[in-house]
Amino acid sequence: MLEKFLWAAKEAALLGGQVLKEHFRAVGTDAVEEKAPKDFVSFVDRLSEERIRNYLKKVFPGHAVLGEEGGIEGSGDLVWVVDPLDGTKNYLGGFPVFAVSVALVDASMGFKPLAGAVYLPYFDDLYYASVGGGAFKNGRPIKVSGKTELKKCFFTYGFPSKAKRNLEAYCSIVLELFKKVGALRRPGAAAADLAFVAEGVFDGTFEFELKIWDVAAGTLLVEEAGGRVEWLNFDEKSWTLDVVASYAPFFDEVKETVERGLRRA
Repeated sequence: MLEKFLWAAKEAALLGGQVLKEHFRAVGTDAVEEKAPKDFVSFVDRLSEERIRNYLKKVFPGHAVLGEEGGIEGSGDLVWVVDPLDGTKNYLGGFPVFAVSVALVDASMGFKPLAGAVYLPYFDDLYYASVGGGAFKNGRPIKVSGKTELKKCFFTYGFPSKAKRNLEAYCSIVLELFKKVGALRRPGAAAADLAFVAEGVFDGTFEFELKIWDVAAGTLLVEEAGGRVEWLNFDEKSWTLDVVASYAPFFDEVKETVERGLRRA
């Protein structure tokens, strides 16, 4: 059954990605709405999610679907978690790092991801994984970097411009880890960041105030590629969380630094 779930996750991600391809660098400012301060959405986000939802409901009518734009639909332990456009600001600005993320999670197991796919339309790269089946990019197995010294590592980070916590606490975490790692980058799309960690482009990531649809598929990618991931402060009612992911040797040090900083937030 996992094979069927994985196949559907891949197909759904490609369907959403086709929408993103069709409209990239062609969305006018009059087609963009501000859902909340500094939180933007366009018809592209909604159309991508609509196509993904319709497909998943047709293939698995008994499963629930949770999407960033449309919320939860249906009930049961098996829930498809969908981000139709992760990195909306990148997309609207013409920056090519954005993704579609689709994952099936089991609510009875703490929303554990069972199968998932992350598609980067601009690069036409499809990442996917299922529990116990390994992680892949365009049909090739992928693995985390395998570096063992934090000072040689290349990390990504992220926090929202509309942060609910104290921004100074986030900045202190970034500064502390900046001193420990080789380099930091902020691509601006958590699903893509996790996919890049899974294939060893980055050695880890730490990001704050995310939603489950940002990380469900990417979490499974990293785990199946040999890395470690933890969702911190996960709230099942609001679907919010923080995430830390990396190769195992320095995971605990990074996690402890993040948690220490969050206590000041």
